[in-house]
Amino acid sequence: MDNNLPNIQLNDQKMENLRKRTKLSKYIMIAGGVCFGIIVLIFLASGETTLGTDRPEGVAVILFGLAGFVLLFTGLGVKQKAGEAQKHIANNYTRSVLGRVMDRLDTFDYGKHIDKYYLNQDFGFPKYDCTGFCGDYVRGVLRGVPMEFCEFELQEKHVTEDKDGDTDVSYETVFYGVIVVCRHNLALSDAVVATQFKTYENAYNADSENFYNAFSVRCTSEKDAELALTPDYRQKLLELSAERGNRFAVRFLQDGTLLLVIKDLNLFEMGKSENTAQLVEKLEKEMADFANILDALALPAQKATDRKE
Repeated sequence: MDNNLPNIQLNDQKMENLRKRTKLSKYIMIAGGVCFGIIVLIFLASGETTLGTDRPEGVAVILFGLAGFVLLFTGLGVKQKAGEAQKHIANNYTRSVLGRVMDRLDTFDYGKHIDKYYLNQDFGFPKYDCTGFCGDYVRGVLRGVPMEFCEFELQEKHVTEDKDGDTDVSYETVFYGVIVVCRHNLALSDAVVATQFKTYENAYNADSENFYNAFSVRCTSEKDAELALTPDYRQKLLELSAERGNRFAVRFLQDGTLLLVIKDLNLFEMGKSENTAQLVEKLEKEMADFANILDALALPAQKATDRKE
């Protein structure tokens, strides 16, 4: 653990208090749900669909309804504030961990993200209407490879209309993960993508049945596909998929940019850490696992020593 981090004992106390507040918020929201449950029971017991305020049952419905709304919104508020405070602590320790495990850390910014031009590239994502949270941006050099990466989520918009014609809009997360931006050293005439998120029609299919059953490939040039997806590289992708599941997409752009998407990866959260020592250990394990994925892929990237900054 980094002994230079100040106020470790104080942060441990803050983490304990925040866990208690998060637990309290759950109890408050449960109490709100109980209030609405009591309202349902009152209506069932009365056998009616409306109750006037001239009856005790009607007054009780109003009181329990108000109490339910107050408890639910109070619980949500407590949970949100506790979550923001937890994220702030996690961000402080993340910056320290990244500074140790990376060859060079240029930027860590919770509120920043990569250029959305890269997110709009074709990776075979499920249908979505907009991006949700994009953040936890990191730029630097990891194990000799200059890169930038961030978390992102994709959302589908749902619009419902009630009997009075009023509409309600909600958003459902249909995909989340991490996108990595680095470089490749291949001379390509067009982009090449290999993804496990979608099966393309008329996908490129060569001499590796196992690979093309696991990854769907789209390209405009067979020569480009052969350059990017060599037998050795296809084998590495297959081994990684066998170990980690169907969570990957790679896209080689013509301009030398290499994009990697790892599905269902969520970095830099406090999680179940009970103190700063556990938090630092968690963050270090996450980064080691992330780096091992990149190592397993053996990205054909330009090393830091090969680039003129």
